[in-house]
Amino acid sequence: MIITVTPTTKIAIVSTLILLRVLVGYQPHSGQDDHHGKLNAYGGDYEAQRHWMELTLHLPMGDWYWYDLEYWGLDYPPLTAYVSWLCGYFSDKLIGPESVALYTSRGYEDPTHKAYMRATVLVLDILVYISIVWLSTKVPNRNHTNETIWSVIFALSQPAIILIDHGHFQYNSVSLGLALWGFYYMTKEKFFPNCLVGSVFFCLALNFKQMILYYAPAVFAYLLGRCFDSGRRNILPRFVALGITVILTFALHWWPFLYYGPSHENNNNIVSTTTTTVLDRILHVTHRMFPFNRGLFEDKVSNLWCVMSIKPISIRQRLPENLQPLIALSLTCCLILPACFKLFRIGYSSSSRRWQKDFKYLLWGSANTALAFFLASFQVHEKSILMALTPISLLLWDDAIFCSWFGIISTWTLWPLLCIDRLQVAYTCIMLIYLVVIWFLFDDDDDDTTQSATTNTTKTSLSLLQSSLLNCSKMLKTILIPISVIGMLSLHGLQMVITPPATLPDLFPLLWSIAGCGMFSISWFVTTWHLYKGEEKRPLSIKEKIN
Repeated sequence: MIITVTPTTKIAIVSTLILLRVLVGYQPHSGQDDHHGKLNAYGGDYEAQRHWMELTLHLPMGDWYWYDLEYWGLDYPPLTAYVSWLCGYFSDKLIGPESVALYTSRGYEDPTHKAYMRATVLVLDILVYISIVWLSTKVPNRNHTNETIWSVIFALSQPAIILIDHGHFQYNSVSLGLALWGFYYMTKEKFFPNCLVGSVFFCLALNFKQMILYYAPAVFAYLLGRCFDSGRRNILPRFVALGITVILTFALHWWPFLYYGPSHENNNNIVSTTTTTVLDRILHVTHRMFPFNRGLFEDKVSNLWCVMSIKPISIRQRLPENLQPLIALSLTCCLILPACFKLFRIGYSSSSRRWQKDFKYLLWGSANTALAFFLASFQVHEKSILMALTPISLLLWDDAIFCSWFGIISTWTLWPLLCIDRLQVAYTCIMLIYLVVIWFLFDDDDDDTTQSATTNTTKTSLSLLQSSLLNCSKMLKTILIPISVIGMLSLHGLQMVITPPATLPDLFPLLWSIAGCGMFSISWFVTTWHLYKGEEKRPLSIKEKIN
């Protein structure tokens, strides 16, 4: 479908996408009215984020990662803590001290404060995520404004990201946006200092949410290749420059928590700064972010370990508990190796290619490593699929069929979590909106010969997405996609009419996990294939593409 692009059109599109997020914000949030019913902590992620505002605002920095760990103890990296302090400061000034009063504000769900909390997510989403999506869609050799507009609409209408951040309530768009800013600068021409700027942004993303580590192997491989791309004399200086950039960025974030120790009364025991060393503090904060004691996995998630823990395989019981992290790490490393090898070679040869292609390959590579971690790593949460979805949502014009399908299955696998949050209505509505977007994206029935030559060229490129699919996408379109869609709809229908037996209370969440794991495994192969399918030596004309 052709969109007449004017400044007014651009404003209307972005405003509509923002309004969609606002409307989802009127739905229930995680743990609303203590719906989760946890024994030690009220509510869910919403209360956790509000509580972090409370503790960071009132406690010394040395206490932030030590305070009352049983009640939503802080377990995200330092940049999240700093943002929580900033949001808590404005909540205290704009809403009132009662919204973030230490201890007495627990479970505070005043409607005005809820609106403020939703607004913090929206503002950060606009500033960090929406801005880079708009900018990055112009990077991968987009010749037509119409393609850019559709790229923005597609990326910003992803149901999974909207439902988790603006429905369930999280700030994933901040970490994901910072990572995309890092990708953008790392691949911005062949000027190496841009890689240093990109590294700063990527370190900021890591210091906001630890799951950005899913991208780290891809980023490391690409940047290592960039160190080798201009002769032996520059290898060591470039590597040292990257190392110093990373160390300084992390040091600025972490030093307060390593210098200052806990000094508050915790569980009736006074913990003073003299009883903890710097090593104790490093280990404690790291342990808060990576809780290996929780086991191979916690909830029903669409990855290999959850599926293989079903009887009769029962791998969780068969593997020694102390070996499970090592086995998970080994399998994850095997799955990320193909992408890392390819990205190293791409970075190494970047001086002889146009830099726009590097951005595209880094997106495919980061999606591949994110899927590898999601499928095989230790302690995966279902929301972690957003790490793979984000780069794929920017690759619409490389493989529209796969990217559209992946957006659907990523949202579908979140259904059990969204049911707990009572977001079924939001899920249904936003999925329908997303399907309408896809429908209009591929709508090429209008054949008005009075359109200008430029518009006709753009129209040809749009219809080309349907007619000239790559072999992998053809298989997805003709075989896998129909089967998967029928399966997903069937499971929704069965869940509405069948009550699981008492002996199998988790029947449907397990079926969701099995189906989701299968589709994500296929997606890992597709992203690997896109990395290795080869590249064009020069951009093809529309006529050449059609032929």
